[in-house]
Amino acid sequence: MDLGKDLDNALRYLGVRGRYNWIVLSHLLIFTSGFPAAMTMILVFITSDPESYYCTPPDGFSRNDTIPTSDGNNTNDFGKGCHMYEVHDGILTQNVTNCKHGYEYVYTYGQTSIVSEFDLVCDQRLLKDTATTVLMTGLLIGAYPMGHLCDRFGRKLMAFLSILLYGASGIGLAFAHNYYMFVVMWFLMGVFRQGTMIAGFVLLIEMLPPERRALGGLAGNMAWGFAVVTLALLAFLIRNWRHLQLVLSLGILVALPFWRIVNESVRWLQSQRRYDDAERILQQIAKFNRVAAPSKFLQASEKEALVQQTSTQAPVQQTNIIGATGTDKALGTNEDLGHKPTVEYSKLNEDNNGPKRTRLTVLDLFKTPNLAKNTLILTLDWLAASITYYGLSLNATNLAGNMYLNFFLLSLVEIPAYIMAYFTMEYFGGRKLTTALSLLVASIACFFTAWIPEATANGTDLTTAIAAFAMIGKFAISYTWGGIGVYTPEVFPTGVRSAANGLLQSLSRIGAMAAPFIVHLNDVSPYLPLNIFGMFAMVAGTLTFLLPETRNAPLPETLEDGEMMGKIPAPSRDQEASDKI
Repeated sequence: MDLGKDLDNALRYLGVRGRYNWIVLSHLLIFTSGFPAAMTMILVFITSDPESYYCTPPDGFSRNDTIPTSDGNNTNDFGKGCHMYEVHDGILTQNVTNCKHGYEYVYTYGQTSIVSEFDLVCDQRLLKDTATTVLMTGLLIGAYPMGHLCDRFGRKLMAFLSILLYGASGIGLAFAHNYYMFVVMWFLMGVFRQGTMIAGFVLLIEMLPPERRALGGLAGNMAWGFAVVTLALLAFLIRNWRHLQLVLSLGILVALPFWRIVNESVRWLQSQRRYDDAERILQQIAKFNRVAAPSKFLQASEKEALVQQTSTQAPVQQTNIIGATGTDKALGTNEDLGHKPTVEYSKLNEDNNGPKRTRLTVLDLFKTPNLAKNTLILTLDWLAASITYYGLSLNATNLAGNMYLNFFLLSLVEIPAYIMAYFTMEYFGGRKLTTALSLLVASIACFFTAWIPEATANGTDLTTAIAAFAMIGKFAISYTWGGIGVYTPEVFPTGVRSAANGLLQSLSRIGAMAAPFIVHLNDVSPYLPLNIFGMFAMVAGTLTFLLPETRNAPLPETLEDGEMMGKIPAPSRDQEASDKI
């Protein structure tokens, strides 16, 4: 008897729409997808630049007295508040010097940020972008160990422990009294965010039968989108970054009392051969949902079948973090995407002692030309999606018009993007066309956003057009995130699918780490950041047409299958099923 199918039937019988599922799924979507989304994208407001700044004048002088109008050499810092006329013994001189008494900041909307808190201007300007990179480094470094701990100690324990530590480090961030304490807390938040999202999303997906898992992934993306929209409204109402961070950090801790309601993943308990615990939870869910339950959901024969299945089952690893959508975003396993659990990464060799298992690694992906090509193109797709998504989000504060409205609109377009990506992948264009065209549309939108002036020569205001193209770019790149997480695991062979997905997810963080430094190039030229994002997306989108289409195709099981993908027409899953009958 197929234990996996039997458990899926049990979940269907208990009711996907039952009371237990509604309560627990809502909890997981809010606290392991929604709050992490807001607590990540708050970086846009925490690092926002002032409208202007200038040297604090000495007592008895005003800024008009001490701000130099020119240094005589047309160097770049004058007019940016990095220099002042020197005052000796109460006498104003014409000697130009660096700021001696700190800085004064002018924020258009009365907000605060770490730029003004820690004087991250002038020769300290790059420290602002470094702080964002530290957060992304935490996300990168935390990905693998948190996934491993999730497999080792269970989804429930790691989800709630990560939420506790995530909220605690967020509170520490809100009270950071200097820059160095701030970046340490932000790094820890990056690490614990990974544990929160990985454990939570895997727990969510493992509650669902196969036909519902794609919708589970869509729900995770939607939770990310709604959370970021809500963040825009909260940031507008709470202009002090410390207060905003504290509200979010305390808010996520509200999840902790749900410990008594949320159960451990039955699938994980089975993989640990804790059959009695798994049976007890199924019985509890049946009682909670008021559904008549059989005396045993798991029969003895099924347990024996599981021993063989779990002995070769690979550890759960994430495939896509957006945001998730995140972004850094949508998280999942191969099973999350409706595929069979991956077996151990191995290939069989025969010798005198019988079969041996040799572990496959991601290096095997580069031993054959077609598979190497597919791997490199997908790597570029992930990098382009990450760098463009975070770049457009960070660049929202540089766009003409209201910063909060721009961020709200750029966030709002994510929600329909995720929905449409799901339907186009499943019913219309397929995986390849969805990914390629969305990247190309994002690139074109980035170019137009960069090239359109704020006003025409006769004074016509074009800020609305700029915001519109920025929204199109964010919509398109969110569309990419909605598709690439499903597309990627369908290209790689079973033996290295999770490892390859983990590699691409990690490499995508490099794009997120680079995004703030590219946005910083706005100080050199406002045209540079968006043109760079557009070039990344255009190259990646064009090369994506060289990838194979995987919709309705059987998953590649071996390296040979992966190498042949796209070379010969693959039979559909329906055809494959009929051939076996």
